[in-house]
Amino acid sequence: MSEIENVGRKGYCVLYFFIFFVLFVAMCVYLYNRNYALLPPQ
Repeated sequence: MSEIENVGRKGYCVLYFFIFFVLFVAMCVYLYNRNYALLPPQ
C-alpha cells in the first residue's frame, strides 16, 4: 500500500513542477514582450 501512495506523491510532484515550469515560462515571455514594447525606439 505504501508503494501506491509513494507513486502518487511522485506523480503530484512531477505535475506541480510541470505546472510551475509552464507558468514560469509564460511569465518570462510576458515580461520580455512587455519590456520590449516599453523600450524607446532605437
